[in-house]
Amino acid sequence: MWTCRNCNVRFALGEIEPQIDEEGFFFICPGCDYRNKLVNIGPDVAGQPQLVQRDYE
Repeated sequence: MWTCRNCNVRFALGEIEPQIDEEGFFFICPGCDYRNKLVNIGPDVAGQPQLVQRDYE
């Protein structure tokens, strides 16, 4: 579950599509357009990034 750091709305994993740019992984809250940072903790068994949201930013 991911939480918008601006408006505190919670989203189930897979409900929002993560994105990546030169600053790293993130998702944009559809409610307030806030950019929420995500951290890649390493590839899963299929080689895909495992993204988490830290308790701090």
